[in-house]
Amino acid sequence: MPQLSPSRMEGLIDLRQEVRQFSRHLQQCAASSARGGDPHAYSLTLRQMIDSRIRASDPRLKILCYAAAAELGIVVELHADECRQAMAGPRGFSLRVLFWAAHRRMVGVARARMPGPMPEPSFR
Repeated sequence: MPQLSPSRMEGLIDLRQEVRQFSRHLQQCAASSARGGDPHAYSLTLRQMIDSRIRASDPRLKILCYAAAAELGIVVELHADECRQAMAGPRGFSLRVLFWAAHRRMVGVARARMPGPMPEPSFR
């Protein structure tokens, strides 16, 4: 397995911290907006905040928001095509790693929430 250069590793660590800060910020904003501590209102507000930021954000922030949603267990859709521009930039490596790690986590969350038994793989 190839070793990551220290600068790439630092970039990944910084990006992970940024996602965690963004997640906490979203949670705090949703909690202050939800009326009377109602968990349903909080969940709805949090989802709406994530959805609006993914739609309105620049490509880099879309990836950060997608990763924050995955961290919070909120299933959202974001296609790689929407993020290609950010992943091609100077911090592209870190954003590609973040996107695919978040995507893998998002798929796991979505599968865990699917009702009924998992379908059989089609490749058998």
